[in-house]
Amino acid sequence: MEATVIELYPASGTRKPLKGLYLSQGLGTGELHESPFIYSNFISSLDGRIALPGPDRNSHQVPPAIANNRDWRLFQELAAQADLLITSARYFRQSEDQEAQAELPVGASAEFDDLRAWRIEQGMSPQPDIAFFSASLDVPVRAINRYPERNVYLITGSAADAGKLRHITAASHTRVISCGHDGHVDASLLRNRLRELGYQRVYAIAGPAVLHTLLQGKALDRLYHTTAHCLLGGTRFDTFVRGSEFNPAVCMTLRAMYLDTHAPDGASQTLAVYG
Repeated sequence: MEATVIELYPASGTRKPLKGLYLSQGLGTGELHESPFIYSNFISSLDGRIALPGPDRNSHQVPPAIANNRDWRLFQELAAQADLLITSARYFRQSEDQEAQAELPVGASAEFDDLRAWRIEQGMSPQPDIAFFSASLDVPVRAINRYPERNVYLITGSAADAGKLRHITAASHTRVISCGHDGHVDASLLRNRLRELGYQRVYAIAGPAVLHTLLQGKALDRLYHTTAHCLLGGTRFDTFVRGSEFNPAVCMTLRAMYLDTHAPDGASQTLAVYG
C-alpha cells in the first residue's frame, strides 16, 4: 500500500501520497523574479525540542524518539528543489569530529535516486551548492574540501577577521559573501547577494541561531514544521529559534497541514507549512 498522509488544511480529510508531498508544491512559483525564495524545515516534539544532548553531552542531536524516515524523506524533497543550501560552520566542525548526523543533501542512498534524477530532469546541478554562516570563522577547511564538486560560500559580517578569511579561502574553494556591518550576518542584505549569484531557491538547514538571523532580517519565505506527537522533557535542549525576542512577533500564515499516523514509533506527527 502506498504511504499516505491525511490533509487537514485546506481540504480536510483528503488522503495524499507521502512521496512527492513537498516536491509537488512548486516552491516559490511566481515569487522567483524579485528575489531568491528562502525556506527552512524543522522537526520538534510537542514540547518544542528539536535536539537534546548527545552521548558525549557536549553536542545536541535530534532525539531518536522523534527522528523518522518519513520526515527524512520530506526533508530530502525540500533539498532536491534547492540550488543552494544554507548551513552553519557548526556542521563542518561536527563533520570533522564525525558527529554530523548526515551528509549534506540530497542523500546518496538508493531511496533518493528519484530525487537526484528529478534534479537532472529539471536541468539542475546534481547537488545544490553550499553556503554557511560563521562569525567566528572557526571552520575546518578539510571538512569543506569534502565537497569539491559544489560551490561553497562563507556568509559573514564585514568585520570578520581578515587573516582567518585568507586562510579559509587559500586552503579551500570557499568564496566569501559579506553581509553586515560588524562580525555578524545581516540577513536583510542576503537576498541581494544571493540574487546576484543567480540563486532562486535557497534551503536553510542550519540550526536555531541561523533561523533567528533569517527571521530578524525578514529573509524567510516559508517554514516547514513537523511536530512529533510526543513529549521529551529535559532542561538542556534546542528549540528551533534562538536569539533575542522579536518585537513585534513574527507572524506566519498556515498554508497547509497534514496528519501522518505512521511515525514516529508509538505516536503520530503533523506536517505544517507556514508562509
